[in-house]
Amino acid sequence: MESIQHYLFSLNQFLNVYLPLKNPVLILALTLLIILFSPLLFKRFRIPGIIGLIISGVLIGPNFFHIIESTNSFELLSKTGLLYIMFLAGLEIDMQEFSNNRSKSLVFGAFTFLIPISIGYLVCVYVFHFPVWSSLLLASMFSTHTLLSYPIVSNMGIIKNRAVQVTFGGTIITDSAVLILLGIITNIVTGEIDNGFWLKITISLGLLLFATLYLLPRISRWFFRNIEAQASSHYIYVLAVVFISGFLSELAGVEPIIGAFLAGLGLNKIIPHTSILMNRVVFIGNTLFIPFFLISAGMLVDLKLFFKGSEALIFAGILSAVGLFTKYAAAWLTSKVYKYTKHERNLIFGLSVSHAAATLAIIKVGFDIKLFDQNVVNGTIILILVSCLVSSFITERAARNIAIEEKEVILKNSDKVERILIPVSNPDNIQRLIDLALLVKDQKSTEPLYPLSIVEDDADADEKLNIVRKVIEGVAEQIASGDKKVEILKKVDLSIVDGIVRTSRAYNISDILISYKAQQGSSNLFGNVAASLLVKSKQSILISKILQPLNTFERIIVILSPNAELENGFTRSVFKINALIKQLGSSAMIYGSANTIQIFSEIIGDKKKVFYKYNKLENFDDINELNTTKEDDLFVFLSARKQTLSYDYLVDEMPKKLNKSNEFTSFIIIYPDISKTLHEGRITDITSTSIDQRYVQVKQFTGKITGIFKKEGDEDLT
Repeated sequence: MESIQHYLFSLNQFLNVYLPLKNPVLILALTLLIILFSPLLFKRFRIPGIIGLIISGVLIGPNFFHIIESTNSFELLSKTGLLYIMFLAGLEIDMQEFSNNRSKSLVFGAFTFLIPISIGYLVCVYVFHFPVWSSLLLASMFSTHTLLSYPIVSNMGIIKNRAVQVTFGGTIITDSAVLILLGIITNIVTGEIDNGFWLKITISLGLLLFATLYLLPRISRWFFRNIEAQASSHYIYVLAVVFISGFLSELAGVEPIIGAFLAGLGLNKIIPHTSILMNRVVFIGNTLFIPFFLISAGMLVDLKLFFKGSEALIFAGILSAVGLFTKYAAAWLTSKVYKYTKHERNLIFGLSVSHAAATLAIIKVGFDIKLFDQNVVNGTIILILVSCLVSSFITERAARNIAIEEKEVILKNSDKVERILIPVSNPDNIQRLIDLALLVKDQKSTEPLYPLSIVEDDADADEKLNIVRKVIEGVAEQIASGDKKVEILKKVDLSIVDGIVRTSRAYNISDILISYKAQQGSSNLFGNVAASLLVKSKQSILISKILQPLNTFERIIVILSPNAELENGFTRSVFKINALIKQLGSSAMIYGSANTIQIFSEIIGDKKKVFYKYNKLENFDDINELNTTKEDDLFVFLSARKQTLSYDYLVDEMPKKLNKSNEFTSFIIIYPDISKTLHEGRITDITSTSIDQRYVQVKQFTGKITGIFKKEGDEDLT
């Protein structure tokens, strides 16, 4: 017995001498080990990894084993993680879906702000008997929520789900309203509010919105266009933008998390969601910065409160009950109004119930200006722990169910696996080809990209193949840093075209993406490779001429060939065009016949035709944008192979004319696949279109003949 007591005494002395850890290298090493092993350990007990990090923070924090103290360096990383969560929330919002759900976001934002603050105020006044300003500030705490469970929905791949988008929109509204209210109450209590206060906060917030939503996209386009070759600089730039926006937010009188969120919205149109840069941003955030914040949130919890009488426990229990009930009421009411499913309701509740960032800000400010006592602080910390636990469990379960349902729908509706082949013989083209492939690829597809290094069989074939392969492997490594898959293929063949066709058949390829640059020097605009591929293959073919980084285009002009909707590959082509426009965040103009535009808008869910500017054409002879191109224009032509229903001579000639008149203009041509029997079309329309094409061809041919025999002096005689 004495030996045990002696051992415990020695252990206690050791802990008092060596703990908390002082060596920053050792602190960082221990924290990284926690980030590595904690999620793995807790997931064995079916506990979400986020909870594992929070509980680990509780155990190593100053209120338990006191292994680590919150040093300046640790607080910096924790603050970065907090800003990162809000930044990613703004960055990954699908702006098209958000626009489509704008009214729903406003309704949910109103519910999740008004219901908690109203019920919370009544509880604070009539149960806790707090004064007015203390009650109002504490009640506003119930309205806030931090998207702590965001990494869960991100990992499940359901960011675009309507429930997630509505919750993101509600976050903007409720957190902005609460943090503005915090500033107002603080100024009232401290006696600093005057006639100029409202003018100051209005102007400062207006300038913040102008800087993040108007100036930031323009500065970023310039930066990415001129610093294209230095990929590492792109991430440093993004990280700097997050902190600068947070600082500007503080100058405007609101919390820095609002600035970080607005920075995400500002860069939303500049950073494509499937780009290499996005992979890098998400990977580093979820791997390093966000876990630091979760651990630091756990370090605030003091479990000894449970053993210091019933008063603190009852107070914390009431706060937790009110916080959970009011957020569930807001989610339930929203789901009833818009007839959401049970899983979507639970997902809204799970995402919006966690209290952390803004809640801590409110309690800290309230404690500093003496509106709250230590009892309120302790109860709030318990609320944070309980709400984060509930949020993680509910979100993970709901997100998994929704992901399974969406996967079943995809498998049911998909008629062909999407596999994109990227043949490369010139290593200079690979980067932008893969960037384009990532943009048009279905984000829910688990299939890898297939870069193909292919050269003709000659004496230098092996050397050429190795050069191309090394470049492809370098780009593939960057993609693999995120969650994208790449399977590199190589082939030496007597014919480039035959090699591509044989590889496509062997790997069941659905789309072939080639570069226009690789075909220069041939008599045909796209070269013999592209022309032969169109004849010998049935897959969808994309021919691209991209002269600048894809995320720097400000306007996309889409031209749809007449009767394009009659092709079986039309729907898949429309999805690719829509994905390209959405991820580039550019303004778009769609040209086509009335029926083609109607079906195009229905496929992308834009029945009211509000997403883009639609222009109905009866005559494809002259499109004004082809003659008034701008530097940052990207043209997308949905053309067709000859002797198919939607082939149109005028549309087929447009890229050639554009390339000849504006050689510095970028464009993409999409030829839908013809692997199936074509739809039955409108015979009269097709016949008339075909006659028109023949007429134009004959007219141009006769024009060339008469030009040959024209005498030199004829012009002077007319």
